[in-house]
Amino acid sequence: MQRGRFPEKRASASPQTSAPKLAGPATVKMLVGPDGKEFVIPRKLLASCAYFRQRIEESARVANFEKGGQPQLVMNLEDQCPDMFELFAHWISERRNFDKFIDAAEARRACRELHWDLVNLHLFAAQVDLPALQDSAMDAIQDVYLRCNWDISPKLIAYVYTACDPQESCRLRKWIVAMTAWTLGGVVGTEMADGIRMLFEQCPDFFAEYHSHTRKMARSGLEGHFKNPQLRLPSNNLRGEERQFGFRQCSFHTHRSTVGQGRCPHAVSLSPLVPSPYTDGYVESDSDRGESRFGSHMVSPTSDTIPESDLETS
Repeated sequence: MQRGRFPEKRASASPQTSAPKLAGPATVKMLVGPDGKEFVIPRKLLASCAYFRQRIEESARVANFEKGGQPQLVMNLEDQCPDMFELFAHWISERRNFDKFIDAAEARRACRELHWDLVNLHLFAAQVDLPALQDSAMDAIQDVYLRCNWDISPKLIAYVYTACDPQESCRLRKWIVAMTAWTLGGVVGTEMADGIRMLFEQCPDFFAEYHSHTRKMARSGLEGHFKNPQLRLPSNNLRGEERQFGFRQCSFHTHRSTVGQGRCPHAVSLSPLVPSPYTDGYVESDSDRGESRFGSHMVSPTSDTIPESDLETS
């Protein structure tokens, strides 16, 4: 997974912005993976992401192509997976969830492959600072596990805790820990349980986070084997006994600690976009982004400073 330093500033959505429009072709040709699978994305949509906008401004390689010899911007993402990037291209173009991909994977019996693509999409979204995409990918991961009735995968635990940046995988880690508590509390085979316990020894952070989670659950009178992290309840303000069996809509979202029990800013599948003269296209409305900028309001899942309002114990 490619990593690097990404810009923290984003373009203002104000119509009064006097920054110049981006010059150049209307599309960007993306060459993804070691074989350079081609994706053509409208430049104004790609530029709505600050990371890609900076790369466009820094003049990603311009070349002439066969179509009438017209110049086109070209970006190489040779370290990324084309199947993952197909999900990204869908989201950046339509701003919709991934239900159609889950339906297709179910029909082809390819949910395992889609699961890994969604995991890597979540991490990629963290790297390029797209919180709404992170949250959409997280929702889809939950949906895949629910549809397939899976227990937590030891391979996923090992991958996230040994190969992924802790901050980029922060929300995934929190979900994995909750899924582990739910899995171990249910009826699972000895091989599965032994595999997870072995990972406790191999990944000290995983054990510490699991212990912290189960301690907080017990303190609140909740039982991990009843509280299913695959269930995303349609409200952040849980009432009655529903808090015993599922998780809030935004429990594993990037903005969880700032949204509190309020409405999820990504509740609708199509995020409102507003015109931006800077990108000659559209950016997400500030009113719908809230305070969800990656890194601004997030803490490590190993920290004891996670606000109680961010726990599924209230």
